[in-house]
Amino acid sequence: MIRRIHKKKVIRALSRHKEVDDKFLEEVKTLSKEILENIGNPIAKKAVRMSREVDTDLHSHKAFLRLSVSPHGILYASSKKLVHHNEKPFLYFLKKRFPLFIILFESNRGVFIIDNSNRIKMTKKELNYVLKEYESRMPLNPLLQNLTDGNFHELWESFALSQLIQGKKESSSILNLSKKWDTKVTMKRSNSKLLDDFLVNKK
Repeated sequence: MIRRIHKKKVIRALSRHKEVDDKFLEEVKTLSKEILENIGNPIAKKAVRMSREVDTDLHSHKAFLRLSVSPHGILYASSKKLVHHNEKPFLYFLKKRFPLFIILFESNRGVFIIDNSNRIKMTKKELNYVLKEYESRMPLNPLLQNLTDGNFHELWESFALSQLIQGKKESSSILNLSKKWDTKVTMKRSNSKLLDDFLVNKK
């Protein structure tokens, strides 16, 4: 996320804002570095605010979006919550971390694809259709054949339980994240005493 203000980073993020127009972007580019980075006038204030909206939108997807795995060497995900034009930086972020996979990401603007050439393509076809197209062209990877998505709700609950400290109330941060990403945290204890002992910090 943008913490310290840098003119180049502000302009780069601002150019991906869904409501920015060329006129405003040019106004921001003509501001001196000192005025923009010190939020020295209303234009600078608006530009920094909008750039932070873009950056927050991208960061939330980097941190919380779950990917599904195809045994054909494809990672894929869909999110209707991506507000700004962050598909490309998001795909480059994923590709850097998973260089051996083809990655498909569906937003409200279409399906964005990054393959082994590191080029990004976009199509208006639905994600399921694009996934089947790629799977039909690619062989099964023996190392991925036995992978499943698993029970992410159960994993999330285990993580939430691990944040509990005896005698303290439940973490509001964990609960807020679960509401934001539609993954309810029930905070129920496991039936296994060994698992409880492992997950919960005891005195």
